[in-house]
Amino acid sequence: MQNNNAYSVNATAAAPERIDCMQIKPVAEVLDSEGLGAPTLNALVPNESNYTVLLMQPHGHIDASSAGVRNRDRHLALRQFGQFLADARQTQADLAITPEYSMPWETLVSAIKENTVPVQGKLWALGCESIKYSNLETLKYDLAPFATVLCEPLQPDPGRFTDPLAYVFLAPIAGNATQLKTVILIQFKTCTMGGDVDHFEVNGLQLGSLVYQFGSNAQSLRLVSLICSDVFDFDEENHARAIYHQSLIIHIQLNRDPRQAQYRRYRDRLFGYAGDVTEVLCLNWAQDVEVWKHGGKEDWKNIAGSAWYLRPDRFDARDETLCSNHRRGLYYTWLENSHAHALFFNYQAAVFQAIASKVAHVGVLGPKSYRRGPQLDKTFVWSNEKSAWVEQVVAEDGFYIVACESGHAKDEIKRIADGNPLEAERVLALCAGKIGHGDDWHAVHRLDSCVIDASEVIRRITFCQDTDEHACQFRVARLKRCGHLWDILKSSDRLPPALADLKDGFRLEWSPAFPHQNAISATGQRATLIYMGEDVNHTQIEATAKRVAEYLHRRFTDSKESLSAKQRIAIWFRENNEIALWDPNRYVKIDQTGDTSEFDIGREK
Repeated sequence: MQNNNAYSVNATAAAPERIDCMQIKPVAEVLDSEGLGAPTLNALVPNESNYTVLLMQPHGHIDASSAGVRNRDRHLALRQFGQFLADARQTQADLAITPEYSMPWETLVSAIKENTVPVQGKLWALGCESIKYSNLETLKYDLAPFATVLCEPLQPDPGRFTDPLAYVFLAPIAGNATQLKTVILIQFKTCTMGGDVDHFEVNGLQLGSLVYQFGSNAQSLRLVSLICSDVFDFDEENHARAIYHQSLIIHIQLNRDPRQAQYRRYRDRLFGYAGDVTEVLCLNWAQDVEVWKHGGKEDWKNIAGSAWYLRPDRFDARDETLCSNHRRGLYYTWLENSHAHALFFNYQAAVFQAIASKVAHVGVLGPKSYRRGPQLDKTFVWSNEKSAWVEQVVAEDGFYIVACESGHAKDEIKRIADGNPLEAERVLALCAGKIGHGDDWHAVHRLDSCVIDASEVIRRITFCQDTDEHACQFRVARLKRCGHLWDILKSSDRLPPALADLKDGFRLEWSPAFPHQNAISATGQRATLIYMGEDVNHTQIEATAKRVAEYLHRRFTDSKESLSAKQRIAIWFRENNEIALWDPNRYVKIDQTGDTSEFDIGREK
């Protein structure tokens, strides 16, 4: 297995023997034994009301030692995380989440003592810095006047640290629902990372065995959280089958490679079941984590990989919605193997404020049940000057840097992307002839640059933060194709007679009313213009020509319009180091009517 966590410390303690594997335990049972009632969380009420989520994706300056994992810049961390909790309280976010090993205990303790806690119905799920179990016991007594601290009992082990998740919420006292108590419920990591060569967690981490579940089968909606490598113990029989239905699964991480195959497998298990009422929310640290160990620094050069996976029956896939998310830093992809929408957050350090529909609606009238998925409402970046998280209106998606690969078409593609990033992706796909095997190739779940396979490598053109080699090659190749096409179109001697009007000017454009055409002349005449490069043969070019002609034929009910559109198809390619135009006279013969199909395209789907 790849070295996914780059920690390494010298530790001599023997690994503790595991008696129990991961067990899911209802929070209601834990609270009942303490004379407390289960909270009614807004996010888990299965009605049509939306809920709000506040996510912190910090930049990692991290110390890893025998004492555990903590933020290296203490002053900055205390300010950033303190402001995050203050904002969570002020905005009354229904869920506030930080990733694994991130929240300083000093910040959380100070907030609790100052009564900066969630109000009734809200939940904070805070991945906290390492702490030894004995220190947690001391903290429990220190906070007793302010909050009830609950956790799975462990044997004190001074040679080991824990990896805790702190749930903070208000719970009613049994028999008196109007009297509320602040509760901090600690969940420990249940499975070591194990993949790093120095066995950092294997040698130093004290494990728990319980994963707490908010909500119940009777209460309809549920929430559970997994801490990074907990997913290694997450199996189909004991866990996925038990919680997949009507559940929000939160996965907090400090992970160098969050899409490594063994980390992804639990999502395959969850989405392997029928139904559309399972959601997974992954929160990692930001890109480019820096870890200090043994007195030296290691640069991870990692992606962030924070994402929201879901497949509601009425997901809002409108361009207007997806582009609004895109501007703020939430990017659409379609996870093909799970048949799920996967929305990735911008990789840079930020706080994301989202509004989401419930995982499921129960007892809601059909016209009112519209589970459209998460909408990114605001994105905040840290301002040292203001010592606060300040709103960023437009997130940097990286496209402006890579757009230069399209050569002289750069300004044109940037112009389209500024108006609608998805239209830019469609124009680029058409320019390259990558239009799939169906006339809905332009739908976001079919558009080739938006589709991701099991590797979860993101090939989006207008979201360019994925550094995977294959993603980079895909983007560069797609943009260069467009650049070559642009140069061809600007050479008037390469234009066939049917496209002579382009000599007077044209622009690239995609419109839902004309989805199979990607250019429009100064006189308003549309065309389908493709450059297929040198890595294709005649059979492939012929197939593309027939495909786009059939799409246009289906689009236009009037035979004259159909023929006119077909006549304005031009496909160039390179052969023997020369630019050639494919069959320019195919649709200009005098006996053609434009009312015949190219082939039974249904067989190609």
